[in-house]
Order: sequence, then structure tokens, then C-alpha cells
Amino acid sequence: MELPKNITQIGETNPHCKVYVEDYVISYIKQLNQYAGEKELPVALYGTRKEEDGITYLFLYGACRLVFLQKECRHLSQAVQQEAEKQRRKYFSDFIFLGYRLLNGEMVEGFHICEQGVCRYVEGYACFYEKNDAMLAFMLEERREEIKPEEFDQEKYNVVKRRQEERRASAEEKGGQAVIQKMKFRKGAEAGPEKGDTKLRNMKWTAAAAFTLLCAAGIASMGSGEKLGEWQTAARQLMENMSEKQLPDAVEVVNNSAQVGTIVAEDRLNDAILKENAGTGMSEEGKEPASDQESAAVEASLESAVTSAPEPTAQPTMEPTPEPTAEPTPEPTAEPTPEPTAEPTPEPTAEPASASAAELVAYTVQRGDTLIGICLKKYGSDTRVAEICAINNISDPDDIKIGEKIFIPQ
Repeated sequence: MELPKNITQIGETNPHCKVYVEDYVISYIKQLNQYAGEKELPVALYGTRKEEDGITYLFLYGACRLVFLQKECRHLSQAVQQEAEKQRRKYFSDFIFLGYRLLNGEMVEGFHICEQGVCRYVEGYACFYEKNDAMLAFMLEERREEIKPEEFDQEKYNVVKRRQEERRASAEEKGGQAVIQKMKFRKGAEAGPEKGDTKLRNMKWTAAAAFTLLCAAGIASMGSGEKLGEWQTAARQLMENMSEKQLPDAVEVVNNSAQVGTIVAEDRLNDAILKENAGTGMSEEGKEPASDQESAAVEASLESAVTSAPEPTAQPTMEPTPEPTAEPTPEPTAEPTPEPTAEPTPEPTAEPASASAAELVAYTVQRGDTLIGICLKKYGSDTRVAEICAINNISDPDDIKIGEKIFIPQ
């Protein structure tokens, strides 16, 4: 057997196993060893084996990186053996698998040689130079794979791009619809209360009615207990008048023109409340309650403020109408001696009216509600449908909308 002559000995030689490594294999191992460190890089070794005079000669012509080998071991797992065999068939079909080496960044001075399924470490080897087409082709192919540009699936890219375009078109379409709806809303607002949104008008009417009810209840609570029934009767009459005569909608001032309606009514109610506070009750120490004549004057002022609200006009006249002059308050008399134990007078029970102001409650229409269904759920029968229609000025019992608030008797 003829041995290579141009060699470089690395480490000590083994008397029973001599290892010769071709220069291309040494170059490949040195390249990988630069990237090794705490995480060791395993390399499979391929070549030929010869025996002479009881000495084993190993000639390494190929080396390839492994993935499944994680640590040094004497017996290779089946996964590592299959991976090493697959790489051999692909790149080094003329050679056999001889062993492996774990690179850790330090100088390589020996290899793990596998014989009969057992791996043992052989220290020292000789570097020689010889024609090695297989290892040269492997190194060139691996270098091309490293610099090969990233590939991607063109079909998947087209699918993603098409979805992005569809989402963009959908967003633009929704934006256009929003602009159209906004323009329609502006046109409806400019058309006036008769051509505007019916639902918005109903909401404003409901707000005005609620405000009036709160004012009436507050004034009634400030009065004496003897007049509570009279105030409830006045509030009931006020609700009936509001059902027959819808309060005009309050509008904003546009181009120096306005419609006088609920705003004027609210101003008059505020004035009536201020007069009631000034002329009735025990707001100050030492004053007696106002006389029946003054209470009647305040009641007349309140009724006049609500029932005589002017119809909406196009002229920009926002001056309030003159208030009815109340009779002068008589001078307070001498302070009466307060009784030590004054038992409160029991308040009279309100008449069980079918739709009095104090007995009305607000109800929000839900999905699937009808006036008949609401009556059946609230009272157990549908006998009060007509009464609810009259309270809320509903002409068609089936024409109620989701989210709309209506007043129903308790």
C-alpha cells in the first residue's frame, strides 16, 4: 500500500490506527469551527478504510455537517445514522461513513472513529494533498446555497396582495357611504322639522315632555300637602294638552333666523318656578306661606307659559312675551309663635287616575315589542293600548321603533 508523501502531522500518531485527512476536508472543518462555540457543531466524516500488518489506515475525503447529533457518544442513534447515510448518498457515494467530530472552536487534534457500531476517539492525524473532486464539488454547492437569494411562493404572495386590495376597496366604499349619509342628514336638517328625521323629532318632543313633568313635580313637592291633589290634576291636564298640541321643535339659530318653540316655553317655566319660590313655601325664617290668591296667580302663570307657546315662525324674534303681572304680595304680619309639637298633616291620597303625570313611567322599546305585547306584559291584558296611544300621540299602534321611549301608566 502506497501512502501519501506530502503530509503534515498534527498531534501524536496512533500505533494501531493512522488517520490521513485530505486538505479540502481540513479547510471545511476550519470554516465551520469559526462558528462553533458554546453550541458545538457536529461533522460526519467519509472516506476509505484499509488494513495492513495489523494497522488500520483511514483516508478521509469528505466531511458534512450533521443536525441530529447533539453530544459526544459511543453509540450513534438510528436518526444520526440515517442522516449520515443520506448525506453520503447525496455527496460522497464512492466512500463510506468512518466517524464524526464535534467542533467547539478549538484546534482539531483527533476524530471519533466508528468501528463495528462503537465510536472511539483517535488522537493525531496527518494532512495530505491529493485530487479530491467530491469534496470540492460539495464545498462549491454549499457556498452557492449560502448566497442564494431568498425564495418565496409567488402564488401565496398574489393571494395576500389580492386580499389587501379587497380590504382597501371595501374601506373606500364604506368611506363613500359615510359621506353620502352625512350629506343626506344635512339635507334633512335644512328641510325643516316637517321633512327632517321623524325619530329625532320624537326624541325632542319626549325631552320637552319630561322636562315639563319634572318641573310640575318639583313645584308640587314645594307646596303644602293640601294642594298636592290640585297640582297633580293640573299636571294631568297639562299632559292631555301636550298630547293634543305637540310642542314645536327647538331649533338652532341659522343665518340670523330661528324658530321659537320649546325654548320659550322652558324660559316661561323657569320664570314661574322663580316666582313660586319667591312667593310660596317657608324658604326664609319667619315668613308665612303665601295666600291662596298668590298660589292661584302662579298656577295661572304656569298654565299660560305652557299652553300659550307660539307656533314656529321664520322671523328671528327671540324676545319673550310679557309675563302676567301677579298681585303685590301683602306685607308680612307679626311672627306667629311656633307650636312646640306640630303634627304633620297627612297628605291626601292621589286619585287613581288612569294616566296622571305622577303615575307615568318611561319605557324603552326593545326588539320584538308591540303595544299589545307591552300591555300584556305590564297589565295582563290589552285594554290600555288606546290609552298609551293617546298619551304618546301614537296614531298607529304597530308603528313603534326599537330604542324609542314611550310613557306608560304604572
